[in-house]
Amino acid sequence: MTEEVPVRRTDLLILMIVSIVGGVLLASLIVTPTLSTQFISTIFLGMVLLAFFLFIPVMGIRLFLDDWNDE
Repeated sequence: MTEEVPVRRTDLLILMIVSIVGGVLLASLIVTPTLSTQFISTIFLGMVLLAFFLFIPVMGIRLFLDDWNDE
């Protein structure tokens, strides 16, 4: 399979929204939600982890939907 997958802006936008919401949810589960540097850094950590681990599934879902719409 030598087919390249182009990354679209909507893919990155969906990944960014999911990462932000998921990062806040993960941080609120790990640390008490207060306005502190520890809570903010935990949000950023959750966002980075979700963006890293969800990039491939988001692209896979997009390819599946593109193939499904073509048929």
